[in-house]
Amino acid sequence: MREVSPLKFLPAALAVAVLARCAGSAAVPPPPEQSAANCSTPTYASDQLVCADPALLALDHRMVRLLAAASSSVPASLLHWFEPQAVWFRRRSRCAFSDRHAACLRAAYRERIEILSALAGRAASQWRPAALPVVCNTAPWGNGPVRLHSSHEGPLNIEDNRGTVLVVASSLQPRDDWTPFLRIVMENEGIRLEPLEGSAVRCRFLHDQPPGEVAPPGHPPQ
Repeated sequence: MREVSPLKFLPAALAVAVLARCAGSAAVPPPPEQSAANCSTPTYASDQLVCADPALLALDHRMVRLLAAASSSVPASLLHWFEPQAVWFRRRSRCAFSDRHAACLRAAYRERIEILSALAGRAASQWRPAALPVVCNTAPWGNGPVRLHSSHEGPLNIEDNRGTVLVVASSLQPRDDWTPFLRIVMENEGIRLEPLEGSAVRCRFLHDQPPGEVAPPGHPPQ
């Protein structure tokens, strides 16, 4: 009887293995789309930590309330460099890969709460700092004069002359475990806006502003 080499069946065996692997991969559902922590059936490791930590859970609940208040105030389509909630949530969930998981989550929530608080406060016509006129070079909204609102250790807002919100940026600076979607960098005559994706934009303070009337971002009034 002629001996059959086992190599003859190798291509077929590989094909079966590949098909089995593909079938197994197809059976795994994609991660669910979320905008906040799901404590009923937590899928993500970050959700599990948030739901087990009262302080983190309080931040999540506050963010959800602000999200409802802010979503009806300024359409996200009007904002430049505004991180969609689902995109922010996916970045937040990747805090699970950080050695400082809880600290990363606190920073993520702080940034989001600052952004949403600024939008919700604008909708409620709350007090805002006086405007500082600036000109931003190569900005997505053009090179004309715009108005910058900033308070000490608070978010930064940029509006056009009609009051349309162009940018809202957190005062949070980059850390080892979390990077803001839009970073504010102080310069001699203005600020630099550095988005997580895309090119930076420089904004120059106009010098017809009376000194001491408005504090530049991150600096208290004189």
